[in-house]
Amino acid sequence: MKVAYFIGSLNRGGTEMLTLDICRKKDYAPYEIMLVYRNEGELSEEFRETEVKMVRIKPKGLKIGYFGQLRRMLKQEKVDIIHAQTLTDGVIAVLVTVFTNIKVVVSFHGFYRSALMVLFRHFIMWNAEAMIFVSQFVREWYVNHSLGCPNGHCNVVYNGINFDKFQMQYEEPDFLRDNRLRKPGNLRFVMVGNFVSGRSQIVVCKSLKLLKDRGVQNVDFYFVGKRVDNEANLYDDCEKYCTDNDMLDFVHFVGSRGDIPAILKYVDGFVYSTNHDTFGIAVIEALASGLPVLVNDWPVMKEVSGSESLAVRYFLSDNVQDCANKMVALISQIKDNPEDVKSDCLMMAQKMCQTYSIENHINNLMKIYQCIGQ
Repeated sequence: MKVAYFIGSLNRGGTEMLTLDICRKKDYAPYEIMLVYRNEGELSEEFRETEVKMVRIKPKGLKIGYFGQLRRMLKQEKVDIIHAQTLTDGVIAVLVTVFTNIKVVVSFHGFYRSALMVLFRHFIMWNAEAMIFVSQFVREWYVNHSLGCPNGHCNVVYNGINFDKFQMQYEEPDFLRDNRLRKPGNLRFVMVGNFVSGRSQIVVCKSLKLLKDRGVQNVDFYFVGKRVDNEANLYDDCEKYCTDNDMLDFVHFVGSRGDIPAILKYVDGFVYSTNHDTFGIAVIEALASGLPVLVNDWPVMKEVSGSESLAVRYFLSDNVQDCANKMVALISQIKDNPEDVKSDCLMMAQKMCQTYSIENHINNLMKIYQCIGQ
């Protein structure tokens, strides 16, 4: 069986990292993998290092030419299944495989609400052989907002993470060693994620302001994530808020980083606030690293993380006061009961690694591929 993973660009993002991790496990996968894409990106070299066959087809001139070129390539490569990672790519995959034996699988990584996207998702749900949703919450949302789930083809497959990278030894990242960005003896907390509408870093900023007002002075906080041009106000508002409230001595904006496993290894805790995440890979990576996590009570976060414990705590979404209160409680637990926190976090780390491994993800994909291939 040959599966072509179909993706738009090779820029750094959750969907791209998932696809990269699948490619890295090509020797584990019980099927042949190839990659089809349109644009190069930050991860291009890392994809090439996997030695998976990569085919770039970039639209030029009339778009119909792109469709024809893609269709010919899929047939020449004798692809059995094309697995599209976005809604738009799913529509393309369905159209180019008409009157062929190539099956189409489409992953739904996000919510699509615009009128055009609603048409796209209905088209896919009635024409693709299988749909994959990254959580039960996302599946239920789509089933409730669409025309049902035809033929029972709506599957839940949690994203997978290559946890091998979290077992490696790393040097402490430069910004964590920089005395200008830390105070000796302070606990170090981090939030990882680009400044986009799916996240709500401003809630965390305002909570940190309440900590400052209460005289909590034993914390350094790091926002890891880039300023995205088309949503630049989200980053700018956070930085301005922290500047205006004289918080930049303990709140640090360090930009996009490619060394997340190393960062998680050298900090003391993880805080995360989301508006509409569909899976929560950053939270799972933090828990898998053995960190105590504070996250808002968005349904997906509770679904993937489980019951509240010393390892994971929830604050009320968009509630700055509750976030601050839970942060103070977390700081106290780490200071006063470090062994209990560590023990609970280690158990949680084992659970995360067992449940959300890239190997489990590939195994679950294979079940779907086999089912539609029969």
